[in-house]
Amino acid sequence: MKKKIMVTGSDGFLGGRIAAYYEMDYDVIRVSHGDLDITDEEAVGEFIKDKSPDVVIHCAAISNTRVCEENPALSEVVNRRGSVNMAKACRENGSRLLFMSSDQIYGGSRQKGPNKETDEIPLINVYGTHKKQAEDEILEILPDGICLRLSWMYDFPVRGLKSSANLLVNLLRAMVQNHPIKLSVSDYRSITWVQEVVKNIEPAMSLPGGIYNFGSESTLSVYEIGSRVFQMLDKSGNRGNFVIPDETGAGNNPRNLTMDMGKLKAHGIGFSETVEGFSKCLDASPEYVHPLIGESIVEL
Repeated sequence: MKKKIMVTGSDGFLGGRIAAYYEMDYDVIRVSHGDLDITDEEAVGEFIKDKSPDVVIHCAAISNTRVCEENPALSEVVNRRGSVNMAKACRENGSRLLFMSSDQIYGGSRQKGPNKETDEIPLINVYGTHKKQAEDEILEILPDGICLRLSWMYDFPVRGLKSSANLLVNLLRAMVQNHPIKLSVSDYRSITWVQEVVKNIEPAMSLPGGIYNFGSESTLSVYEIGSRVFQMLDKSGNRGNFVIPDETGAGNNPRNLTMDMGKLKAHGIGFSETVEGFSKCLDASPEYVHPLIGESIVEL
C-alpha cells in the first residue's frame, strides 16, 4: 500500500511540481484553495481526519511579499494562522508535517556570511515575520514538525504547471525581447532550482523535527549570479553587456539572504551551489533553451 502524502497549494509553483513528481510512488492528495480553506480551523481538522495522510507537505501560502506588505491581515490569516491550523490537524491525526517556510526570515540580516537557523535576525517584512511566527507555533504544537526555509526558486516554463517571475525566466524573457535587465549588486541570496527542492522533499520527510535551511548556497549578489547565468545562455557571446548592475543601495548595508546549509548536510541532504544549479538546469533542459533564444517559440 502506497504511503499517502497531502500537498497543499498543489496548484502553485512548488506544490504542483511536488505533486506531479511523487504521484507515481505515493498516493498523492492534491489540495488547492478551492478544495480547502486553510484559514478555517474546523474545516482543516475535518479534512485531514477524512483524508488521513501520512505526511502533509504544506506549500499553500501568499508568497508575494508586496501583497503581504500591502495586506498584512491577509498574510497573517493565511501564512501564520492557516499553517497553525494544519499543525493542529496533523497532531490530531498523527500526520508528519513539512512546512514550507522562507529565507525572507533573514530579510533583516546584514551580517557577513550565510545565515544559520539559530541566528537572531531582525524581522523586517510582513511575510518573513508571519513565516517565523508560524514556525515557532508549529514546533510548539508538533515538536517533530519540519520547517524548511526555502530560497528564491526557478524553473523553465512547464506546460500544465504554474510558472513564476523567477530569475531564469526573467533572463530568458529579456533575451527574447532584446531588452537588457538590471539586477541588484547589493542583494545577496541563495537561488535554487526547484527540481532539486522537489527531489529533496522525500529525504526531508525523515528529518528530526526542527528548522532547516533548504536550498542552494551562495556568496554572490543577484547581479553576479545573473551575469554568470547570462554567459551560459548567450552561447554566441554577441549580446555584450546585457545584464546591468543596479547599484541602488550599493555599499549601504547590503541585504543578505544567503543560507548556511551545514545543518541539512549533516543529515545527508545537499543542494548544488547556486551557479552550479543553474548549469545543471540548463544542461537538463536544452530543448527549452535553443528554441526560446533562437526562435522565441516557447511561451513565457
